Amino acid sequence: MADFKTHAMGAALVSGVLATGLFMTGEVVRSAVVGYFALGFIGGLLPDIDSSHSIPVRIAFHILAVVAGFLMLFAVGQRYSLAELVILWLACYILIRHGLFTLFNRFTVHRGLIHSVPAAALFGLVTVLLAYRGFGASALQAWLCGSFLFAGCLVHLLLDELYSVNLQGMRLKNSFGTAFSFGSPHNRLGALLLYLAVIGLFYLSPSAKTFVAFLLDHDVQRRVFNRLLPGHDWFAGFLTFCNIVSVRLS
Repeated sequence: MADFKTHAMGAALVSGVLATGLFMTGEVVRSAVVGYFALGFIGGLLPDIDSSHSIPVRIAFHILAVVAGFLMLFAVGQRYSLAELVILWLACYILIRHGLFTLFNRFTVHRGLIHSVPAAALFGLVTVLLAYRGFGASALQAWLCGSFLFAGCLVHLLLDELYSVNLQGMRLKNSFGTAFSFGSPHNRLGALLLYLAVIGLFYLSPSAKTFVAFLLDHDVQRRVFNRLLPGHDWFAGFLTFCNIVSVRLS
């Protein structure tokens, strides 16, 4: 399967292209586009959280442990002394970083249900709900957040699937079909629960009408398509700018 660098580069490339196209619509501010790009990049690393040896899962649990510890301190900071707060923070960190991490690795299998298309949809829908209900984003913004994360996950799965093809020998490796999957035949109950969770989260999510209308808007599509290629000259004005700079420097 593809390594960490390949997943990171693939997610960055696809998310960058999508974010640039979104910015060309003129409907999204630059700061929001950066956030969407970041979500796509995170999504490109997310399917490997079921591997105890993967870099993303270690980073994720480190960050989760640190953030959870500080959130707990903010909640009880007025009650205890500094020494007690430090002890509580360390206890929370150890509990999540080692206790929760160990439980997570025990009950997950690499390239199992988490490494699948429905799991990618689940991650995307959770992002939609967090953005909408937790951060007060509009329905359109929330669905854009979830879509970028979902797209990043799909890039990860597709890269792993492509790496299961031996192009030199023109044959399929044993891992073919295990990356871009729609469930695990060895865990049918888990797959069923996963699909039910996806359906439930979809019904809890805000209406996707504005998101679909945005994607199908002819004016939005026209603005993007009109900027796919330059109108007349490539890099118009760039050479003139370079000449001006060189003259001033000389």
